[in-house]
Amino acid sequence: MKAIPILAISLSAAFGLTGLSTAQAATVSKSFSGNDCSGYFGRGFDSCTIFVEHEGENIDLAHVVAKFNGGLSLSEANDELFPNITGDEFSFSDDVAENKTGTWTYTAGTDDPGIRYWTAKAGNGFTLFWDVADSALDTGGVCDVDDVYTFACLDAAQFLTSNSWATPRNKELSHITFYGTTAVPVPAAIWLLGSALGGLGFMRRRSK
Repeated sequence: MKAIPILAISLSAAFGLTGLSTAQAATVSKSFSGNDCSGYFGRGFDSCTIFVEHEGENIDLAHVVAKFNGGLSLSEANDELFPNITGDEFSFSDDVAENKTGTWTYTAGTDDPGIRYWTAKAGNGFTLFWDVADSALDTGGVCDVDDVYTFACLDAAQFLTSNSWATPRNKELSHITFYGTTAVPVPAAIWLLGSALGGLGFMRRRSK
């Protein structure tokens, strides 16, 4: 089934309602077997996307941005979609514990994408991470489910500038991959909201 790309982030994210990670955020994770960008999320680095099935269609939520090998040096960057990414935007903690856990920091430049998801690959599996507001994990929240890999929980992912990573099954790191989207400029978001409200008004007038 062909994936439907999301060309812009949600209006809530565009207006900063999800925004950058805050103190009131929690990290959610989901572990998978196999490889992230040469298996589960697509084959071929540049076509690798975080996607999820929603209402019978596969929805793309974020495109691959950059991949770092086990030595935490840049392995690949998505030059086609994000030509400004050099790898220097990312840095990693020096106190990596046995190459199994650590932290990362992202300093975006002009026109660089916002990071929403990251994976740590080790052995025959990988773990996908993303941050959500604490309320998403409250009783009845969008991530208060047995399997968090749902459209609602994934779409609640916040934009981040730093976080931590850990390999699955306590294996030595193979690579870390980052995924993101280009944010909608606020004027464009306002135009979209205005168009949507205008359309609703038009429909209401017609119904009368």
